[in-house]
Amino acid sequence: MPKVEIFGRNLSRRSALGLIAGAATAATPLALRAAEPIKIGVALSLTGRFADSALRIQDGYKLWADELNAQGGLAGSQVQLIIYDDESNPDTGRVLAERLISRDGVSIILGPYSSPISDAVATACERAQVPLIATIASDASIWARRNLTWSFQAFPSSDYDHEAFMEIITKYDKSKPKLAIVFEETPFSVGAKNYAVKRAKELSIPVDTYGYAPGAQDFSSIVEHIIASGATTVSMGGYLQPAIALTRVMIDRAYNPLGYHFILAAEDVTNSALGANANGVFGRSAWELGTHNPMNPPFIKAFQAKFNRAPTYHSAVAYAGGQLIAAAIKAQGPDRTKVRDFLASQKVPTVLGDYKVNEKGQQTGYQYLLTQWQEGKRNIVGEGYDAKVLWPKPKWA
Repeated sequence: MPKVEIFGRNLSRRSALGLIAGAATAATPLALRAAEPIKIGVALSLTGRFADSALRIQDGYKLWADELNAQGGLAGSQVQLIIYDDESNPDTGRVLAERLISRDGVSIILGPYSSPISDAVATACERAQVPLIATIASDASIWARRNLTWSFQAFPSSDYDHEAFMEIITKYDKSKPKLAIVFEETPFSVGAKNYAVKRAKELSIPVDTYGYAPGAQDFSSIVEHIIASGATTVSMGGYLQPAIALTRVMIDRAYNPLGYHFILAAEDVTNSALGANANGVFGRSAWELGTHNPMNPPFIKAFQAKFNRAPTYHSAVAYAGGQLIAAAIKAQGPDRTKVRDFLASQKVPTVLGDYKVNEKGQQTGYQYLLTQWQEGKRNIVGEGYDAKVLWPKPKWA
């Protein structure tokens, strides 16, 4: 094979062409090369006790990224989601966040499901100075008790988990009302209970509280105590599986409160798990199909086209988290510090409403909706919506 002299070296023609190509690439301006993707990290409970909800969050993240990339991406780059399974374990979530930052080089982390895992992930993000958008972390105490400067709550605060239901009690319970609050002995649920006790006093509603250990499934003793107390209404502040378990004990015991609320009753699983006994049950939701928001119709249409079903609030809040990333990078570029400063200071319209945080990064913009199951359909009840409140709750079937 003939030799070519280049840069004072005798090379084969093939080697010379390779060297020339390499030199040309090195001389090509960065803007003209294929842009590196903007990497977004996610630790999600794809398995474990939070999987039902977390898989719906994943749908929202993926829809947002796919839509954005089809439109050309962000700042000239495609968005790459890197998703790992935290197995519904906070320690695993923290380790995965560290891996996403140190090994995968992500620019931003989108939050996991649940407040405890978000709290753990925030530790890694604060240490590495990487922005965290905590999409499904309702626990206000995470921000109240810690000095977080890189982690932002992007979900309505758990302080208000029971409030809308208590306002319904004051309006509709014309008996001698008494409220029983059941709560999981975890920070988000304890914080919600504490706020509710204070608010109940302001509303002149007598209240008793009943705590249970995380993972508990036997609520027989709690239900017996609630019955003995003479409670006319019940509000359950824990996760979905314990809430369903509590409800089934109430059904078996034929205990029919005038009003019943559990915070995750807005989950579609509630209707399939309880059937006709879901009728009249209240829940709180960050988002619903009928929410008054001009961003809703195109989001719902795109979601249905991609997944052949309607989105739940989990998918909507995940999509909103992506909207926050897009707004920050469009305004400031992908620099971590600039993204952090944007999230800390700006009001951003999303499918959930207007995102806004206080000086500690706690959410002040998003508000909960109160929902009620009515004849197999989940309706938004309250000011500005057409559905009438079903009161008292029909007796268990």
